Amino acid sequence: MNPLRTCIGCQQVDDHPRHVIVLPDGSEVGWHMDCHSLATGCDVCTTQTAGAENLRGDDLRAHLVSKDG
Repeated sequence: MNPLRTCIGCQQVDDHPRHVIVLPDGSEVGWHMDCHSLATGCDVCTTQTAGAENLRGDDLRAHLVSKDG
């Protein structure tokens, strides 16, 4: 099971794919990839979710895993 985390953008708690950012103090904040792309224009999240903009949760995870190979 993937860890449950809170998305800093939408405040939803789940195990959906995230972009986790390590802050200068060593703490971490996590964004859903779609939230991060929308809120900040993050190139990493935008690239990773390309072609899967409407997918969430396990469907997005499956898309991301399929891109690894």
